[in-house]
Amino acid sequence: MAAQVSGSSGPIARLEGREFEYMMKKRSVTVGRNSSQGSVDVSMGHSSFISRRHLEVFTASDDGTGSGDFYLRCLGKNGVFVDGVFLRRGAPPLQLPRM
Repeated sequence: MAAQVSGSSGPIARLEGREFEYMMKKRSVTVGRNSSQGSVDVSMGHSSFISRRHLEVFTASDDGTGSGDFYLRCLGKNGVFVDGVFLRRGAPPLQLPRM
């Protein structure tokens, strides 16, 4: 998954994965699987390896322009690999590279 910062009008970033593209219009986006207990912003299917709330991508920018840095926080019990590095639930947020 990659986050690409957009201009000041419209979406603040574009999240891109192997099989999806999501225009990020708010400061925080939850990725996981939809269930009867709630929905997420970006659904990654119905596999039990994907937590209902698996990860969060967010920006710390207060001005809403999307000019700030983006971070990834693992929320799922199975963790997540980012560029070959395993990130566990509860680990400090990982700053994503600018694209």
